Formats: sequence, C-alpha cells, structure tokens
Amino acid sequence: MHKIKISFIVLITFIAYIAFMTGAEAGSKTVSFGKGKTSTTLSGKIKGHDDMDYLIRASAGQTLIVDISGSKFPPYFNVLPPGSTGEAVFVGSTSGDHYEGVLDKDGDWAIRVYQMGNAKDSNKTTSYKLKISIPANAKSSAASSSGTSVAEKACLAAVAKTTTVDSHKLKVVDMMDAQSGITVMIAVPDATAPWKCLSGKNGKVDGVEFTGSEGKL
Repeated sequence: MHKIKISFIVLITFIAYIAFMTGAEAGSKTVSFGKGKTSTTLSGKIKGHDDMDYLIRASAGQTLIVDISGSKFPPYFNVLPPGSTGEAVFVGSTSGDHYEGVLDKDGDWAIRVYQMGNAKDSNKTTSYKLKISIPANAKSSAASSSGTSVAEKACLAAVAKTTTVDSHKLKVVDMMDAQSGITVMIAVPDATAPWKCLSGKNGKVDGVEFTGSEGKL
C-alpha cells in the first residue's frame, strides 16, 4: 500500500515537472501574408515567463513595421535579426509598442513577445494583438521627418569616431523619432549588431552605444 502511494506521488511530481518545463519553453510561429497583402494582424496570449517568436522572412532594404496592442498593459516585443542569439535591433521594454525600420539583412527576422515585472512574476496571462507589415516600396516615415538628416550626419560622425571606422563605411539601418530625440541605428562592418546613437534634431549627440555583446564588437 505504501509503495503504491509513493509511486503515485512520484508520478504526480513528474507530471507537474513536465508541465512546468513545457510552460517555460519559448514558442514560435512562421508568419506569412495572404496573397496580395502586405500586412497581417495576429491574436495571441502570453503567460508568465513564456515568450513567443513570430518569424517572418524579409529582405534587406525592406521596411518592417510592428505594433502591439491589447489590454491596458500589453506585453512587450523585441525585433531580432537573422542568426541572433538574443541581440535585438529594437527592445520594446525601453522603446515602446511601435517599431519601424529598414532591414539590413536577408533571412528570418524574429518578433519576440514577452512579459516583464508583475505580469511575468505572477504568471499572468495577457491577451494581445500583433500587427506586422512590410509595405511595398515604403520608406521609413522617421527617415523623412524634419531634422533627421542633421541627426543622421551627427551620429555617423560620432559612431565613426568611437569605432575608428571611416564614416563612409557605415550604414544607417534605422531611424526612430521620439520626444527624447532621434535614435539612429548604424551598421558597422564586422560588428555583430548595430550601434545605437541618440541625437537631437540640432545634431547634438547625447550618447553612442553598441547594442550587441561587448565581446563581439
């Protein structure tokens, strides 16, 4: 009788462990647009520590636009380039719920949805809607805003000075206009991730930083 009880307890513990491990795993889903479409809206739910990757194949030079919405406090999303081991060109927890950028690589880009803070720690389930667009022949709206050309030139000079790489070899891959200033993402030859520069519209650079691992500059 005792052996049966012990075996039953072991079985329940094992099932609970498997359920916990399964729940902690990241999910992934390949995204494709309908024929003739340039965007899609996906509905989903995220729980606790889980995250969800939406994979979309795109080409360098295309513009990717992502928006997330839902509850009063929707989850966050990051945008990861092909081959990334966690490095992101956009981090939603610090940059908001909208991304628009010109892609610098061909391949499968990942849009990773996740939670933070109390929603994550309390194992809360949150519903969301994720809109993904790749407009035909579209240019980033941020790139056409007034003052961005000045910020772009200033950031190219600042990154060139920091990395000691000639500015002509650098490439602007994304620009985001916000109240705090203009964020310019710059690709540097042989760097594993872009450099991030924050500048005012007057060309005053407030900071330059590498977005990848410091050991892989």
